[in-house]
Amino acid sequence: MHHGEPPIQVDIHTHVLPGIDDGARDIDQSLAMLRVAATDGTQIVVATPHARRTDAAQVVAALERLQAVMERERLPLRLASGMEEQLWPDLVDRLLAGTALTLSGTRWVLVELPDWTAWPSDLADRLLELRAAGFRPILAHVERYVPVQHQPDRLLEAIAAGALIQVNADSLFGQNGYAAQQVALRLIRAGAVSVLASDAHSPDWRAPRLRPAFERVAALFGEETVIRLQANAMAVVHDGDVAPPRPDPDVLSAPTTLLERVRAWVGF
Repeated sequence: MHHGEPPIQVDIHTHVLPGIDDGARDIDQSLAMLRVAATDGTQIVVATPHARRTDAAQVVAALERLQAVMERERLPLRLASGMEEQLWPDLVDRLLAGTALTLSGTRWVLVELPDWTAWPSDLADRLLELRAAGFRPILAHVERYVPVQHQPDRLLEAIAAGALIQVNADSLFGQNGYAAQQVALRLIRAGAVSVLASDAHSPDWRAPRLRPAFERVAALFGEETVIRLQANAMAVVHDGDVAPPRPDPDVLSAPTTLLERVRAWVGF
């Protein structure tokens, strides 16, 4: 990557709020995570606790407490609210009622599959329902879903139904397993991925770092891909439009090559 003026770095998927879910345990750990993010070059962090472990009122209250401490510590970050929602049939109703939160108050909503081992037969219907209600779904950490690892072109259905695809930064380095690493790199190469995020849970293991992943993407797929991923994340937090991905179906459906396996391990 070039060393000119750095782009705005936005992390739309983190578990940084204290004592809410399986992320930061307390304020001290939240601050440690935010310091890691700031040092890494992130300027905007969206807190997205698991919806099944909290509610919107708790999220807003925890965010306000953390923001107050951040101001005292003079951390150079903007913190925004959100939730990682499961793609259940009642999600639209909850979003409209305000008991589920979008990302930074926008139309964008971060969703995950309720069961990572099974592909929902009604996935397209659920995504289209969100779109019809005025929301824009982002499907979280897709490389960790077993059906996607076995059949990456399944995501064509989700993309056709209007979802953006998010991949975790640490998956590019094998921290979520070799299968997740391989499919994450393939999805980026195919042009299926719109957003890279940390899904951070602590200051060290699953830390809020994006820069190493962006550097790897630049080395493997070109800096234009990095610019697009960073611009998309910025558009999301500003309620902007993101061009629908147009992935190469042949890349998604092709057998894994020896070069892909080597690249997954050594990163060139």
